[in-house]
Amino acid sequence: MKEALFDRVAAHYDSWYDTELGSVSDQVERHLAQSMFKTPGTKVLEIGCGTGQYTSWLVQEGYEVTAVDISAEMMALAQNKLASLEENNTNSKPVHWWQADITEILDQLETYDGIFSMTAFEFVPEPEKVLQKLFSRLKPEGCMMIGLIAGRSAWSEYYAEAARKNPTSVFARAALYSKEEISSWQIGGHAEIGECLFFPPNVQTTAEALAMEEKRAGNPGFVVAKWVKD
Repeated sequence: MKEALFDRVAAHYDSWYDTELGSVSDQVERHLAQSMFKTPGTKVLEIGCGTGQYTSWLVQEGYEVTAVDISAEMMALAQNKLASLEENNTNSKPVHWWQADITEILDQLETYDGIFSMTAFEFVPEPEKVLQKLFSRLKPEGCMMIGLIAGRSAWSEYYAEAARKNPTSVFARAALYSKEEISSWQIGGHAEIGECLFFPPNVQTTAEALAMEEKRAGNPGFVVAKWVKD
Protein backbone atom coordinates (compact mmCIF):
# COMPACT_ATOMS: atom_id res chain seq x y z
CA MET A 1 0.00 0.00 0.00
CA LYS A 2 1.33 3.46 -0.85
CA GLU A 3 2.38 5.88 1.89
CA ALA A 4 -0.67 7.25 3.68
CA LEU A 5 -1.12 10.91 4.55
CA PHE A 6 -0.35 10.46 8.26
CA ASP A 7 2.58 8.02 7.90
CA ARG A 8 5.18 10.78 7.96
CA VAL A 9 3.80 12.46 11.11
CA ALA A 10 3.12 9.29 13.09
CA ALA A 11 6.38 9.29 15.07
CA HIS A 12 5.68 12.64 16.75
CA TYR A 13 1.87 12.66 16.61
CA ASP A 14 1.37 11.85 20.31
CA SER A 15 3.74 14.65 21.39
CA TRP A 16 0.78 17.05 20.92
CA TYR A 17 -0.89 15.51 23.95
CA ASP A 18 2.17 16.26 26.08
CA THR A 19 1.85 20.02 25.52
CA GLU A 20 -0.35 22.15 27.79
CA LEU A 21 -2.61 23.18 24.89
CA GLY A 22 -2.82 19.65 23.54
CA SER A 23 -3.58 18.19 26.94
CA VAL A 24 -6.44 20.56 27.77
CA SER A 25 -7.85 20.30 24.23
CA ASP A 26 -7.86 16.53 24.50
CA GLN A 27 -9.48 16.77 27.93
CA VAL A 28 -12.53 18.71 26.73
CA GLU A 29 -12.89 16.80 23.45
CA ARG A 30 -12.64 13.46 25.23
CA HIS A 31 -15.19 14.43 27.86
CA LEU A 32 -17.72 15.39 25.19
CA ALA A 33 -17.16 12.34 22.98
CA GLN A 34 -17.19 9.83 25.82
CA SER A 35 -20.38 11.32 27.27
CA MET A 36 -22.22 11.05 23.94
CA PHE A 37 -21.18 7.59 22.74
CA LYS A 38 -23.74 5.05 23.94
CA THR A 39 -24.42 1.72 22.22
CA PRO A 40 -26.87 -1.17 22.70
CA GLY A 41 -24.05 -3.73 22.57
CA THR A 42 -20.29 -4.10 22.57
CA LYS A 43 -19.36 -4.54 18.90
CA VAL A 44 -17.76 -1.30 17.70
CA LEU A 45 -16.07 -0.12 14.52
CA GLU A 46 -13.51 2.63 15.05
CA ILE A 47 -12.59 4.61 11.93
CA GLY A 48 -9.25 6.38 11.92
CA CYS A 49 -7.87 4.79 15.08
CA GLY A 50 -4.57 6.66 14.63
CA THR A 51 -2.16 5.94 17.47
CA GLY A 52 -4.87 4.36 19.59
CA GLN A 53 -5.74 7.31 21.81
CA TYR A 54 -9.43 6.40 21.79
CA THR A 55 -8.98 2.70 21.00
CA SER A 56 -7.54 2.35 24.50
CA TRP A 57 -10.60 3.94 26.03
CA LEU A 58 -13.00 1.79 23.99
CA VAL A 59 -11.21 -1.39 25.07
CA GLN A 60 -11.20 -0.31 28.72
CA GLU A 61 -14.95 0.32 28.44
CA GLY A 62 -15.42 -3.32 27.42
CA TYR A 63 -16.05 -2.85 23.71
CA GLU A 64 -14.98 -5.39 21.11
CA VAL A 65 -13.23 -3.06 18.67
CA THR A 66 -12.45 -3.34 14.98
CA ALA A 67 -9.94 -0.54 14.45
CA VAL A 68 -9.45 0.80 10.93
CA ASP A 69 -6.75 3.19 9.78
CA ILE A 70 -5.15 3.89 6.42
CA SER A 71 -1.74 4.58 7.97
CA ALA A 72 0.48 1.59 8.74
CA GLU A 73 2.78 3.78 10.84
CA MET A 74 -0.03 5.12 13.01
CA MET A 75 -1.54 1.67 13.43
CA ALA A 76 1.79 0.20 14.51
CA LEU A 77 1.95 2.74 17.34
CA ALA A 78 -1.65 1.92 18.30
CA GLN A 79 -0.87 -1.80 18.37
CA ASN A 80 2.08 -1.23 20.70
CA LYS A 81 -0.07 0.92 22.96
CA LEU A 82 -2.83 -1.68 23.12
CA ALA A 83 -0.37 -4.53 23.66
CA SER A 84 0.76 -2.82 26.88
CA LEU A 85 -2.86 -2.35 27.92
CA GLU A 86 -3.71 -5.99 27.28
CA GLU A 87 -0.75 -7.13 29.37
CA ASN A 88 -2.17 -5.24 32.34
CA ASN A 89 -5.79 -6.18 31.74
CA THR A 90 -6.28 -9.84 30.88
CA ASN A 91 -10.07 -9.37 30.73
CA SER A 92 -9.98 -6.92 27.82
CA LYS A 93 -11.27 -8.06 24.44
CA PRO A 94 -8.66 -8.26 21.64
CA VAL A 95 -8.69 -5.52 19.01
CA HIS A 96 -9.25 -6.52 15.39
CA TRP A 97 -6.81 -4.39 13.35
CA TRP A 98 -7.62 -3.48 9.75
CA GLN A 99 -5.21 -1.30 7.80
CA ALA A 100 -7.33 0.11 4.99
CA ASP A 101 -8.93 3.17 3.46
CA ILE A 102 -12.48 3.17 4.87
CA THR A 103 -13.87 4.31 1.52
CA GLU A 104 -12.53 1.13 -0.11
CA ILE A 105 -13.90 -1.41 2.37
CA LEU A 106 -17.48 -0.22 2.90
CA ASP A 107 -18.88 -3.31 1.19
CA GLN A 108 -16.74 -5.61 3.36
CA LEU A 109 -17.95 -4.34 6.72
CA GLU A 110 -20.11 -6.34 9.13
CA THR A 111 -22.87 -4.82 11.27
CA TYR A 112 -22.02 -3.00 14.48
CA ASP A 113 -23.60 -1.73 17.68
CA GLY A 114 -21.53 1.41 17.39
CA ILE A 115 -19.36 3.28 14.91
CA PHE A 116 -16.86 5.71 16.42
CA SER A 117 -14.49 8.17 14.79
CA MET A 118 -12.45 11.12 16.05
CA THR A 119 -10.67 13.60 13.76
CA ALA A 120 -10.75 11.37 10.69
CA PHE A 121 -13.63 12.59 8.55
CA GLU A 122 -11.85 15.87 7.86
CA PHE A 123 -9.73 13.75 5.53
CA VAL A 124 -12.46 11.53 4.02
CA PRO A 125 -13.72 12.61 0.57
CA GLU A 126 -17.51 13.05 0.33
CA PRO A 127 -18.08 12.34 4.03
CA GLU A 128 -21.86 12.54 3.79
CA LYS A 129 -21.98 9.66 1.28
CA VAL A 130 -19.54 7.57 3.30
CA LEU A 131 -21.50 8.15 6.52
CA GLN A 132 -24.74 7.15 4.79
CA LYS A 133 -23.20 3.79 3.89
CA LEU A 134 -21.75 3.37 7.37
CA PHE A 135 -25.13 4.14 8.94
CA SER A 136 -26.59 1.20 7.01
CA ARG A 137 -24.10 -1.03 8.86
CA LEU A 138 -25.54 -0.18 12.27
CA LYS A 139 -27.69 -2.63 14.16
CA PRO A 140 -31.09 -1.41 15.42
CA GLU A 141 -30.59 1.29 18.08
CA GLY A 142 -26.92 1.44 17.08
CA CYS A 143 -25.00 4.68 17.53
CA MET A 144 -22.67 6.34 15.01
CA MET A 145 -20.60 9.21 16.35
CA ILE A 146 -17.88 11.32 14.75
CA GLY A 147 -15.73 14.12 16.15
CA LEU A 148 -14.48 16.86 13.83
CA ILE A 149 -12.42 20.03 13.99
CA ALA A 150 -15.08 22.66 13.33
CA GLY A 151 -14.99 25.09 10.43
CA ARG A 152 -15.64 28.81 10.91
CA SER A 153 -13.74 28.81 14.18
CA ALA A 154 -10.47 30.05 15.64
CA TRP A 155 -9.17 26.51 15.32
CA SER A 156 -10.02 26.16 11.61
CA GLU A 157 -8.22 29.47 11.01
CA TYR A 158 -5.24 28.15 12.98
CA TYR A 159 -4.98 25.00 10.85
CA ALA A 160 -5.58 26.91 7.62
CA GLU A 161 -2.66 29.19 8.51
CA ALA A 162 -0.49 26.15 9.25
CA ALA A 163 -1.35 24.77 5.80
CA ARG A 164 -0.53 28.09 4.13
CA LYS A 165 2.86 28.19 5.83
CA ASN A 166 3.57 24.54 5.05
CA PRO A 167 1.81 23.16 1.95
CA THR A 168 2.98 19.65 2.88
CA SER A 169 1.09 19.81 6.20
CA VAL A 170 -1.60 17.15 6.59
CA PHE A 171 -4.03 20.02 7.15
CA ALA A 172 -3.52 21.15 3.57
CA ARG A 173 -5.65 18.10 2.77
CA ALA A 174 -8.32 18.69 5.41
CA ALA A 175 -11.89 19.88 4.85
CA LEU A 176 -13.27 21.52 7.98
CA TYR A 177 -17.06 21.69 8.25
CA SER A 178 -19.17 23.96 10.43
CA LYS A 179 -21.76 22.56 12.81
CA GLU A 180 -24.47 23.88 10.46
CA GLU A 181 -23.00 21.98 7.51
CA ILE A 182 -22.69 18.77 9.51
CA SER A 183 -26.27 19.12 10.80
CA SER A 184 -27.52 19.37 7.21
CA TRP A 185 -26.05 16.02 6.16
CA GLN A 186 -28.76 13.48 5.34
CA ILE A 187 -27.41 10.43 7.14
CA GLY A 188 -30.50 8.85 8.66
CA GLY A 189 -32.45 10.11 11.59
CA HIS A 190 -31.81 13.26 13.58
CA ALA A 191 -28.24 14.43 14.18
CA GLU A 192 -27.38 15.27 17.78
CA ILE A 193 -24.61 17.86 17.83
CA GLY A 194 -22.24 18.44 20.73
CA GLU A 195 -19.84 21.38 20.89
CA CYS A 196 -16.60 22.10 22.71
CA LEU A 197 -13.22 23.84 22.37
CA PHE A 198 -14.48 27.38 22.96
CA PHE A 199 -10.97 28.64 23.75
CA PRO A 200 -8.58 29.67 20.93
CA PRO A 201 -5.26 28.03 20.05
CA ASN A 202 -3.33 31.00 21.49
CA VAL A 203 -4.73 30.54 25.00
CA GLN A 204 -1.95 30.88 27.57
CA THR A 205 -2.78 28.45 30.38
CA THR A 206 -4.98 25.46 31.18
CA ALA A 207 -6.83 27.52 33.78
CA GLU A 208 -7.60 30.23 31.23
CA ALA A 209 -8.72 27.62 28.68
CA LEU A 210 -11.10 25.92 31.11
CA ALA A 211 -12.55 29.26 32.22
CA MET A 212 -13.30 30.15 28.60
CA GLU A 213 -14.68 26.67 27.98
CA GLU A 214 -17.17 27.12 30.79
CA LYS A 215 -18.45 30.38 29.29
CA ARG A 216 -19.01 28.71 25.87
CA ALA A 217 -18.82 32.00 23.97
CA GLY A 218 -18.39 32.16 20.20
CA ASN A 219 -18.10 29.32 17.71
CA PRO A 220 -16.85 25.91 18.93
CA GLY A 221 -13.54 24.61 17.62
CA PHE A 222 -14.67 21.00 17.82
CA VAL A 223 -17.98 19.35 17.00
CA VAL A 224 -19.26 15.87 17.80
CA ALA A 225 -22.15 14.54 15.69
CA LYS A 226 -24.20 11.51 16.67
CA TRP A 227 -26.85 9.52 14.80
CA VAL A 228 -28.89 6.68 16.32
CA LYS A 229 -30.63 4.07 14.18
CA ASP A 230 -34.32 3.55 14.94
